Amino acid sequence: MSWLEGMEGMEGMEGMEGMEGMEGMEGMQGMFQRFPSGALITHRDGIVGSWAIPAVGVGWTLPPRTSSTDGNLKLWDPRIRSFVLESELLSRLCFGVDTNPVGGVKWATLWALEVTAAATGSSPPMWNTPAAINAGLIPAGNWTPLVQMQEPEPAVLDDQLDLVAGYADLRGDRAREIVAQIQVQYSFWGSVVPLFTARHKRTFELIRLVLQLAKYAEMNFKNAFGVQRPHERSAQIQPMISTPIHGSFPSGHATEAITVARVLYELVSQNSGNANGKQQLREMLLRQAARIAINRTVAGVHYPIDSLAGQMLGLSIAEYALARMRPTNNPVNTWQFVPSAANVPNGTDFTGHELFHFVNNARTATTYAQQPAGSASKVATSPSLVWLWGEALAEWQ
Repeated sequence: MSWLEGMEGMEGMEGMEGMEGMEGMEGMQGMFQRFPSGALITHRDGIVGSWAIPAVGVGWTLPPRTSSTDGNLKLWDPRIRSFVLESELLSRLCFGVDTNPVGGVKWATLWALEVTAAATGSSPPMWNTPAAINAGLIPAGNWTPLVQMQEPEPAVLDDQLDLVAGYADLRGDRAREIVAQIQVQYSFWGSVVPLFTARHKRTFELIRLVLQLAKYAEMNFKNAFGVQRPHERSAQIQPMISTPIHGSFPSGHATEAITVARVLYELVSQNSGNANGKQQLREMLLRQAARIAINRTVAGVHYPIDSLAGQMLGLSIAEYALARMRPTNNPVNTWQFVPSAANVPNGTDFTGHELFHFVNNARTATTYAQQPAGSASKVATSPSLVWLWGEALAEWQ
């Protein structure tokens, strides 16, 4: 067995670092599940004595729970809490596909709900009544585009195949990285930012949450376009790892890596006053995200243009998540990706710097990645998500 074959078997170890198993370790709940129920029955019989109804105000009890939107989140098991937080983050997004546009090229759009009047809550008798609307008890808003993408033209993909074939020369050097990065890249982020499972539980919750958001976005675009993988267009590509069974465009690894890099940077750098240190941290996280994306092209499972689209999508997803999580939010601009032969010059590659200026901390427009003038979505903050951000932020103070 070669060392590479042995590394393939190590893929499952990533989950050990990833914290999914940590959820059940919260508190001592897991300890109770390991005791036989019979032992608990006989033990209670031996100590409980005769049942007596406690007098009013005498019985032991916990303080009453709050009725605020975010007040109970800290009491729940992380796995249960994730349902609330994921719902909150995803509930104001919608995906749509225009299959009959002008020119016959398919477009897909990720829409964000711009809330113009937040809901304060409504009792059943006031549902959908003029009084409820006038009183602001029912939410109102408009759907605005967050990210729009066009289906890549075949000529662009054919040109990109030359780049994929050329990257194959790096497989021997990058093989260990490529195999290790098949699963979620907790170890790689932790090599740049000092992440520890015992110290940063809420940070890991936040990372998992934004990863779910990135996956929602990328998989909808992949499904809409169904772009063939490189080895489906040429038998000479021969990927060095198993090719995922879904569309190639955009790259999921690029989307997720850039999303985490941006959110993690904003979280960790909040309490740092060193401008040089912040810039170095930002550059390292963004370079790491770019290398993870490029390694997928080296492996033969993605075109460089997949990573370009994934980077643009990841940047927008990160901006949207941050706008919903932070107490003071900002409008999130619309971005369009138009990979037509007219917009994508022959030999267009991905290095990570094409759509984002690492030093200036700013997005960059190109012929194929554009920001329509005057387009922005006003994203409302979420009390539940603000709570999680605050809890994670406290871990870096």
